[in-house]
Amino acid sequence: MAMAQRDEADRSASSLAGKRKPAKPKITDEMRANAKANPNSWLYVIDEAFDPDGPVPSWAVVGAYPVNGAGEIVEDFHPNDRYRPSPKALGFPEPRNELEQMLQLVRTNHRPVADLPKVFLDSTLFVYALSPVQRTVIGFHNTDGRVLVPAYTAKSLVPGEWPHARAVLGRDMVPLLAGHPVAINPHDRLTAIVPSEHLAKALLDERR
Repeated sequence: MAMAQRDEADRSASSLAGKRKPAKPKITDEMRANAKANPNSWLYVIDEAFDPDGPVPSWAVVGAYPVNGAGEIVEDFHPNDRYRPSPKALGFPEPRNELEQMLQLVRTNHRPVADLPKVFLDSTLFVYALSPVQRTVIGFHNTDGRVLVPAYTAKSLVPGEWPHARAVLGRDMVPLLAGHPVAINPHDRLTAIVPSEHLAKALLDERR
């Protein structure tokens, strides 16, 4: 997605010349038409997760191409050093639920880490169980000696060697953790370790 703007062109030129250079966006017919209608401007390329006709934060701008007086795009792309690629731009799979979506947004710095525990509380997770009737949670030692409680956002992610996996609501896990952190989707592309005290605080905050 792209949009052309005349204002702030000089100021933007320096801010869009970052050290990290994303792949140069392909110039489409739509972009050429946009540039033709806006000579002597900058053609701003917007992350595909955002609507260029709506509000776009500065960090959602991939970068900009200069447009000359004839309305032609000059292939001298200026990347935005503040650009944060969206999960969609990075090719992440479509999230199956709100917790997976939040994991993607936190990983890409589109949402703060502090937002994760609140979503965890109302999410259904799959935890290790020795039998279908088990009502406790089980943790395992990590390579550094810590005990982590693995929990998966989808049953299809549960390891095949587990004897059983039971579905449990995040908020119902909190009092069973005994101070141990939760490892969400361990070994998956998108994983997170959430301290139990952060989950307990989120539970307490919503009761106030």
